[in-house]
Amino acid sequence: MITPKELFQKSDKQFFKIVKAIQNGEEVFPVSIPANKSISGTNFSELKAAIVPLYQQSKEVKGKGYSVEWTLKTIDGTKQKLPAKIYFDTIDDYLFYTNRIADYSDIEKAFQLLTESFPGLTQWAKDNSPFLLHQANNMLDLIKVCKYFYQNNPPHNLYLRELPIEVHSKFIEDNTAALKKLLDNILPQDWINKSETDFSGRYLVKRPNVYAQIRLLDDSLKHIIGFDELALTIDDSALLNWQPEKVFIIENKACFLSFPKVKNAVAIFGEGFKSRVSKHIPWLTNTQLYCWFDLDAAGFEMLNIIRQYYPSSISLLMDEKAYHHFSQFSVTSTYRKLLLDKLNADELKLYNFLQTNNKRLEQERITNSYILETLRLISQ
Repeated sequence: MITPKELFQKSDKQFFKIVKAIQNGEEVFPVSIPANKSISGTNFSELKAAIVPLYQQSKEVKGKGYSVEWTLKTIDGTKQKLPAKIYFDTIDDYLFYTNRIADYSDIEKAFQLLTESFPGLTQWAKDNSPFLLHQANNMLDLIKVCKYFYQNNPPHNLYLRELPIEVHSKFIEDNTAALKKLLDNILPQDWINKSETDFSGRYLVKRPNVYAQIRLLDDSLKHIIGFDELALTIDDSALLNWQPEKVFIIENKACFLSFPKVKNAVAIFGEGFKSRVSKHIPWLTNTQLYCWFDLDAAGFEMLNIIRQYYPSSISLLMDEKAYHHFSQFSVTSTYRKLLLDKLNADELKLYNFLQTNNKRLEQERITNSYILETLRLISQ
């Protein structure tokens, strides 16, 4: 027989389903709650202990809540009332019992605020009552932000905290997930860069400059820029008037700093560069570009992205030989599998191996002597 605790859990589980049905104009009540009608024991005292709490918390006693239809059944020669059906007559009964009165009110208020401001979101709001509840306290400010983006064409040449919106300075940064759900359904699709997950990139808000950190691997190039190492914005780095023969994009900072000297070559620290790889840098198109990333699925995914803009890029130290030579240092890591159409057959084979076996080899595990030998071979 169903216990009061089980009854509450089953009832509460239907909350958002009931809210959605009401908002869609459906006839919902009375709502029956499935109850286990089997008798766990035939002892009268055991039955009484199960039935009494069920009766005491019912609408018949409390005036609101669930109703019970009883049936008579003979137990050990004695007629005993048992629940045949448990149901809620009205929304008020249901909300009273599940302690959802305030939640229902919050959803209604949030729904009204959102749909009055953006009528086109009416059906979306009906389908997303959990969102309305979780964001009820923020709804007015969420709407302020959405109205700004809806009423102002991109690009927005201001940083997030400079946008003239009357919300606290960190509101957008603290609520990007909720805002994305709304803006993706409010804004014209050509106002959204769907390839970007970062909020500013997605909605074309001004972002801080990203710097390309460049290190000379040949002292003979120093006269051109006057430094052994420099950091430039991606835009400014595109203006460099030089043409190194080789460029190495390296993911790990320690590996970037310790990479051996190479004639007529420079190294780029990949952490900043890879986030703006789509920016065209003319001198990169006329150089031999090598990419050295971690031997993992993410590393090959980045290589695949770079080849979309620099098709002749060559992977360095990202092969089966390097992996197996240092495989004792590999660790477990879980990946999603993507279609990487810019990899060659050997790279794709290793990518599939790493993805299937959840393996990862960090590039700093590869020794300098192994790096030097590889560089010697490619220089021949």
